[in-house]
Amino acid sequence: MSEINVRKARREDCKAIRALIQELADFEKMPDGPQIDYKTLERDGFDGQPLYFCNVAVCNEKVIGYTLSYYTYSTWHGKSMYLEDICVASDFRGKNVGIKLLKTVAKEAIENNCHKLDFVVLNWNPAQEFYKKYGARDLTSKEQWHLYRFSAEDMAKLAFDCE
Repeated sequence: MSEINVRKARREDCKAIRALIQELADFEKMPDGPQIDYKTLERDGFDGQPLYFCNVAVCNEKVIGYTLSYYTYSTWHGKSMYLEDICVASDFRGKNVGIKLLKTVAKEAIENNCHKLDFVVLNWNPAQEFYKKYGARDLTSKEQWHLYRFSAEDMAKLAFDCE
């Protein structure tokens, strides 16, 4: 097998990243979920102040995996990082690509003084065991935190109600 390298994503990687986003959505049984195109990824990640950080795993010049993360802030500890996605193309799973990507994100978080790295995993996803193997804790069961969300429609209702 050819060597697999992890590097910072470039603008020209966005089409391949978008394809992997779709592969991840298909795996998560949400094929209609992604509403983003590669142009939005280019704009939000490479124009002006980037909204996210992205690394890619590459084999023979082909993007075979990615991570997408961004900074968050904790009022208890300060700067932290959120891992939005980690995805490895199905042909490359089980070949240590995921751990290379995860280690790169963890290293970036430490180098940038982040006190934690948060992420969510679907309750049926076997990747939970991968994360636990490397020390991740399930906050839902251990600390009783639950993830909530307001949709754009719900936010609009809230904003309207405050006038």
